[in-house]
Amino acid sequence: MTAESAGGGPDADLVPVEIAAPVAPAAGLVEAVEAWRLRLARAGLTCRAVALHGADPQYRLELPAAMPGLAARWRELRDQAHAGRPASLVQAAGQVAGQLGADLLLVTAIQLPDGQAGAVGLALAPPHSERMVELVLLALGWLQLALAATQLTRSQRATRLLDLLGQVASQHRARAAAQEWINRSAAWAREEVPAQAQTFGLMLFEMRGGQPRWWVAAGTAWAETESPTIQAAAEVAAQAAVEQQEVRLAHAWAMPVLEDGRCVVVLVARIDTPGAAGLPEPAAAVLRASLGLAEPLLRRWREAERPLWRHHLDAALAGWRHLHEPGHLAWKAGAVAAVLALAVLLLWPVPDRVSANMVIEGRLRQVVTAPFDGFIGQVLVRPGERVSRGQLLARMDDRDLKLEQARYSSEREQAAGRLRQAMTDHEAAATALALAEVQQAEAQLSLVEARLARTSLTAPLDGLVISGDWVQQIGGPLETGKELFEIVAGEGYRVVLHVPDRDIARVRVGQTGALRLTGQPNASHDFRVANLTATASVQDTVNGFRVEADWVGNVPSLSPGMQGIGKIEVGTANLLTVWTRSSIDWLRLKLWAWWW
Repeated sequence: MTAESAGGGPDADLVPVEIAAPVAPAAGLVEAVEAWRLRLARAGLTCRAVALHGADPQYRLELPAAMPGLAARWRELRDQAHAGRPASLVQAAGQVAGQLGADLLLVTAIQLPDGQAGAVGLALAPPHSERMVELVLLALGWLQLALAATQLTRSQRATRLLDLLGQVASQHRARAAAQEWINRSAAWAREEVPAQAQTFGLMLFEMRGGQPRWWVAAGTAWAETESPTIQAAAEVAAQAAVEQQEVRLAHAWAMPVLEDGRCVVVLVARIDTPGAAGLPEPAAAVLRASLGLAEPLLRRWREAERPLWRHHLDAALAGWRHLHEPGHLAWKAGAVAAVLALAVLLLWPVPDRVSANMVIEGRLRQVVTAPFDGFIGQVLVRPGERVSRGQLLARMDDRDLKLEQARYSSEREQAAGRLRQAMTDHEAAATALALAEVQQAEAQLSLVEARLARTSLTAPLDGLVISGDWVQQIGGPLETGKELFEIVAGEGYRVVLHVPDRDIARVRVGQTGALRLTGQPNASHDFRVANLTATASVQDTVNGFRVEADWVGNVPSLSPGMQGIGKIEVGTANLLTVWTRSSIDWLRLKLWAWWW
């Protein structure tokens, strides 16, 4: 329903008007009010109608539309009713008596079961007397007690249901919990069954493959020995499962439990009471409440105790039902999408590549090392500078060597003087000794001079210095063979890849690939594998082998030492194999290590 705005006109905004749905009276309210009217009638008061108004919409009853005058006055007086002041309400009702004719409207306060104060109105037919108000107020206490008794009954049932659920949940196994529940439920329902009932029992059936399967009963011995009774109860359970509603028969009652439109459990009660037709409604109400509260817990508990393979099987069967039964469009669309995705993963060939870290190296490189132990005296170049063959790179500290040179020169001159004197004196022994001293001094001097010549470190070839920054370490000690400079020739470069050992078996000479440098991530360059080495090394905790490759096509602007990622095409494979190869290889290795 819509209404036009205050501005009026066809172009005005339309505002929807919400109409509240009527609220049903509280359970037992109408019955309690009717019983109260009968008690008033037995006391001599003729009550044509009763109205009730409370804060909760469940506790509201209006006067009949056939009494428009009384209904209008009721709406005025009900808001004036206050607990503890009934006299003012009686006076207000008496004032309108002459205007309304023979009927008298009496309005007074009442305490409702929800704890809130309300108002009750009575349309009383003549004759009227002074004792009428006293009789109504005395009977009002019975009405309050009747309404509270209904609420109390529901509270007591809820308390007993919670106690029953606690006893069931305290068990350790699903079967024991189900047996505890059905025994207690049967004992509770038995309280509502007539005493002359000859037999009364409960059985719980599971629905498997559309057929009821007995699970537990109120008495295990009775259920096991009375197999014909079980068969009869199973027939009733099957009927309830097919009809998917409560079944009442002369000697049986069945209540199905539905999940996703399918019957999963059926509770069957068998009763034989002479002269009575079936299970009494109070007992059925108890079983409905108990079944609705405890059955989902028991069923999930029983499902959780099944073996793992059964869980997978049930999940597969549930999925299959969703696929072949009507409806479940989301499941069907998902299955189609899964099949298409699996077909793409298995049937679409893609290049199979081996990824590896790579570095750029010069084709020819030389390393300049320390010729002997000493100290750095002077450094003339740094990494990144181009040098020529024979260019001085650095000098070692030669002060100690020059001192040794001077000492050995002096020793040689002294030995030469002694040699001349011995030759003048014609002493053969002295001449031989002096000659030996001269030769020893000359040998030591030659050795020192050779070391002095090697203090100057020169470039062995024309190229680029790529390592050896010693400018900040002048005066520092050096050991024999210490690598000082690395020089690469500038006429060509090669690609060196560090291929992990798990992938090296698939790499062959002649295979092609592409790489991207860290400094040039937007451009890729082609290469061809030229050489595989048999020496393994560890880089970033990954063991691998050195693979050398040549450039294919235009060579980019490079510098030795540039790094990146290279991918070698080793064939074709489907996407699933490419994505899962490393995991499958790891699993194979672990299984082999564990089992053999």
